[in-house]
Amino acid sequence: MKQKVINVSYRKDSNKFEDWMKYEIEILNEDGSKELIPAYGKDLQDALSRVVHDKKVIKIEKKVIDKIPTNVWAFSWFIGLSIMSSSIYYTNDTKYLGWYIILGMMLYTLGTLSISNWFTLRNKDK
Repeated sequence: MKQKVINVSYRKDSNKFEDWMKYEIEILNEDGSKELIPAYGKDLQDALSRVVHDKKVIKIEKKVIDKIPTNVWAFSWFIGLSIMSSSIYYTNDTKYLGWYIILGMMLYTLGTLSISNWFTLRNKDK
């Protein structure tokens, strides 16, 4: 058995954002302990999805991200950028090579930022 929701109660509407609501979700953990989590969302499904997302982010952070130093992440980003740029350089021999490299750098950066955005916690006080 994994974690499961055993009780959800509606607490109140948000004071700052009129469409948001606050719920209290009671979760039964694998070891039999109960956990009470405040959840925010536009509806109950949104609040539950935010709780699930946050649990996934915390699980991945504990296993991978926290164990790798920050300078290794920065070094690997620059290595990936240089490999991508050199592969574009050696596979294209057109007069638009500079534009391809700039476009590749922008797409690589956009992909990195979108992955980084996925790792932000969603269940924040609204």
